[in-house]
Amino acid sequence: MKILIAEDQPPIIITLEKIIKDIYPNAVVSTSLTTAKAISYLKKKKFDLVISDLDFEEGKRFTVADEAKKNDTPCIIYSLYYNKTLTDKANELMVAGFVCKLGQLDHIIYAIQNFKNLDNYRCPVTLKKQKTTSSKPMKRLKIGDREEEMLRLIISGKTQKEISETMGITINTVRSNFRDIIKKNNSTLPQIIRNYLDWNNPK
Repeated sequence: MKILIAEDQPPIIITLEKIIKDIYPNAVVSTSLTTAKAISYLKKKKFDLVISDLDFEEGKRFTVADEAKKNDTPCIIYSLYYNKTLTDKANELMVAGFVCKLGQLDHIIYAIQNFKNLDNYRCPVTLKKQKTTSSKPMKRLKIGDREEEMLRLIISGKTQKEISETMGITINTVRSNFRDIIKKNNSTLPQIIRNYLDWNNPK
């Protein structure tokens, strides 16, 4: 079995590779950090499954999934972004599944295990989002520029230690800033992340 992972975050690639090897010990896994390299792979090789992030270059979110469709290759979208516009587009491309990274690992494990029999699978996080979305405006988050940068970094998969190194601040400052974000918004960090993504990716 040959599987292509199109994902620009190395920690997530490592996690997906481990999941794949646990399920399919003999699988040959190719990885790509960019859309261009993923498309090149798909044009040169035949894959049994493609797992693709959407957070690539602006305007190219579905390029990998579209190329997979041309090759009749099953594709699983694995993304932080999961609004209705994106899931509808995924449906048009007849992807095998759409799994949100904010959900449990069990969701992506299920999709990888059963991709041959899936038809437009949606993980519980994306289904809940579509059922609960309303026209009521969402409360805007209270965050400063530096706090927003920290949110973006943690969403991208960086640890608190990596955030401190990237921003040139101590890990205690990182922890303190996250506590401030939680306190100012009277919410949990996972919910703050969801609200941030919703504001930046409206329906």
